[in-house]
Amino acid sequence: MTPEERFERIERTLDRFDASMDRAKERADLADKRADRTDARLDRAIRLVVREARNERVKRRELDEKLTQLAAAQVVTEEKMQTLQASVQAFIDSMRSGGNGRSDYSSRSARREERTGI
Repeated sequence: MTPEERFERIERTLDRFDASMDRAKERADLADKRADRTDARLDRAIRLVVREARNERVKRRELDEKLTQLAAAQVVTEEKMQTLQASVQAFIDSMRSGGNGRSDYSSRSARREERTGI
């Protein structure tokens, strides 16, 4: 093989190598673009997850406050029910004992007899 043939062979080899390197660079560029898109999607997903977590914390705090208010209202309601129950029981007891200040049923009958003459 002559030196010129060797030189041409080396040039062809270098041309193939350059073409191969160009294709590798194109593939690497495509991979970089895909990675960039993936990174952008992940960033967006992370932002959405963080936002949702913050919203959930706010909702949980509001729910806790409402439950606390509800529990306090329940305590007040129970206290008022006890007061009402005592009042109703006192009324019932007063009605059983004769009502209108009279002590028993027999004294009511006696007064009626006195008034009507029966």
